[in-house]
Amino acid sequence: MTQFSQEAGLSADTAYELVWSDAMVLGHAPIDAAHEAFVEVVTALGRCTPESMLACLAALDTHLVSHFEIEREWMERTGFPAAGCHLDEHQRVLDTVQRVYSRALAGTIESPAVKRLAEALVDWFPGHATYMDSALSTWINKKVYGGAPVVLRRHAVPSEGRADATA
Repeated sequence: MTQFSQEAGLSADTAYELVWSDAMVLGHAPIDAAHEAFVEVVTALGRCTPESMLACLAALDTHLVSHFEIEREWMERTGFPAAGCHLDEHQRVLDTVQRVYSRALAGTIESPAVKRLAEALVDWFPGHATYMDSALSTWINKKVYGGAPVVLRRHAVPSEGRADATA
């Protein structure tokens, strides 16, 4: 497993599983809480069985609708300059999830395809959070508190990568 994979929250046990860590914290508590919940629903989707697949897709859909709507409201309220691009990306993700969910409800898609959706979300999330959501977090904190967030991370870098690590 690469250091990037560890920092992005990918599990060593499963190549396509997110694990919440301090490395994912952006410094705006509501965004961080939504991201932690996202990690939970995507992990559940990646582990779903044929019997739990519909419930996991429903939980993911419900989470994304709420999560993306809250972010849209923050962007509008604070005049976030990159809102259009950010919201377009949210819509593409939501459209994909809802298309898969609709097919699962109709019985035209099975568990392996749903697990591929979970894999795609695991691939998508670190980049989205690092670039788009971190910019939103910084923007909100500057507007609300007058400065960028201060983020303290415990063990965000594996000990072998730290300058103070001993052999």
